[in-house]
Amino acid sequence: ATCPVNGGSDPTVALDPATPNRLDNRYYAEVRAGRGLLTTDQTLTERPTTRRYVDVNARYGVAWAGKFARAMVRMGSIDVLTVNQGEISRWCSMVN
Repeated sequence: ATCPVNGGSDPTVALDPATPNRLDNRYYAEVRAGRGLLTTDQTLTERPTTRRYVDVNARYGVAWAGKFARAMVRMGSIDVLTVNQGEISRWCSMVN
């Protein structure tokens, strides 16, 4: 309902409308309640094995914050593909 109609100028919506300006685990509570913005995230609740992760992340904010911080550090060490390996796109919809 908050997405722009007919190609409006700003397609941005908050992933977590409950706490849109704070990085916290509230998003998982929204997913658990069936209000996940992304279909891929909402699908996590369909299988018992992945629903358990949603439940744990929703319930234990401090533990989620620690896992998130470790994941960001690991992602920071991923090599950027340059020159012959790849390129950084200026526009996602087209090749540079």
